[in-house]
Amino acid sequence: MSAQSPPTRPGMTEPLRIREFRLLLTGFIVGQSMMPLQFVASIAWIQFVADDSVEIIMVGAIGTIRGIGMIGFGLFGGALADRFDRRRLLMVTQAIAFVSNILIAVVMWTGSGTSTDIILFFALTIIASSAHAIDGPTRNAITPEILGPRLTPAGIALNSAAMQFAMPIAIFASGLMIDHLGHGAVFAISSFGHFGEVIILAMMSYRTVFSAAHMAARRGQGPGQAIRDIGAGLRYARSKPVILWTVFIVVMMMSLIMPPTGTLGPQWVTTVVGATWSEFSYIAVFWGGGAMIASLFLVRFSWVERKGLLTALGVMVMALGFVVFTNPPTVVNAMMGNLLLGVGMSIAMVSANATLAYETPNEMRGRIMGLVFLGMGIAQAVGLPLGAVAQTLTMETLFPPMSYAVIALLAAIILLRPVILRARVPQHPPESFVASAPATARKVLNGAATFIVRTAPNKALSSLR
Repeated sequence: MSAQSPPTRPGMTEPLRIREFRLLLTGFIVGQSMMPLQFVASIAWIQFVADDSVEIIMVGAIGTIRGIGMIGFGLFGGALADRFDRRRLLMVTQAIAFVSNILIAVVMWTGSGTSTDIILFFALTIIASSAHAIDGPTRNAITPEILGPRLTPAGIALNSAAMQFAMPIAIFASGLMIDHLGHGAVFAISSFGHFGEVIILAMMSYRTVFSAAHMAARRGQGPGQAIRDIGAGLRYARSKPVILWTVFIVVMMMSLIMPPTGTLGPQWVTTVVGATWSEFSYIAVFWGGGAMIASLFLVRFSWVERKGLLTALGVMVMALGFVVFTNPPTVVNAMMGNLLLGVGMSIAMVSANATLAYETPNEMRGRIMGLVFLGMGIAQAVGLPLGAVAQTLTMETLFPPMSYAVIALLAAIILLRPVILRARVPQHPPESFVASAPATARKVLNGAATFIVRTAPNKALSSLR
């Protein structure tokens, strides 16, 4: 058996030479970078209209309502991504997000905070979050298909870096815009990012190419097949320890850290720390800045194979950020905590997604990526019960001890399940990985050279039977 030549390390901008990835990335920046404006504007509006006695509970309810949509459609979205053309699916979800968010802006403009206004707000929020739950796993399934195995880690890191480049700007602008324009105007402006993404996606020539066997198996199947597809995805994840425990640690990280620092984070900063909304902008920008720095680092070193070690490192850095953020409640600690939270979340999510993309065949990839978004949905859904406890005990009583318990629990999981640490994404993929991709050609420009990667799905499909 001849020795394989060492793989060429991908450059930081090499995935950008592929037109389809450039368009996908540009659309992602335009659409998703506006979401911080929506989230902060929602919290500010609820704080404005809600009674002080239920204010924290109502802010937590925003996360819970968003989480309901993401939990309900996260796995379903992954099943759809493995069944229909992924580009068209993204266009549909972004169109739904645009319409629903425009309607939310109208509620903020015209409503006075009555029960009817709040019910409409929450109903439309469920619709918008459901669209996001379908969008996420679909987008993550497209990236490996466009880039191929060698460039996928760099592409995933570039997705994160681009998002984090835009997010600090959006977060910084959110508080200032709310103070000067109002909640409804900020929400309406952010909604047009989804419309812009639809236009950019329409420019792509990419179409999903599943194997002939996969398409033949899908012919004549009714809506109930989506449920069976979800079951098959869960069974596949359970049969692969690397996938199972990578997803589990990410879900635990998001579920335990995001509700107090993300969903209730603005409430903590503006009430316990005592910052104004404008000052909140300066504090929150540290999260996005830290995430951007970490993402650029991961792009530069995308060739590092120890993705499991990086995932565990990111989880622990994010947990440390929770401790710093809340102990004690000062402006400096809020800034430094946000910095660590952004760095940790970016490292953990990028590394985990690269691992899952490598370990999963194309025909199953949407459903496995959907499990990650299920974790995000759970993290959002925890907002209401956590807000209720915080309303009773006060946030300054609950969050500091909770942060120490969370870092200890996550460390214990990583130590007890070393399969997380052992996960690797080789730069020179074995034939079994190449065989898991669809039978399609990808043209990748590398300077003046053009090469085509052709793959066959037979081994991956046989492993699913």
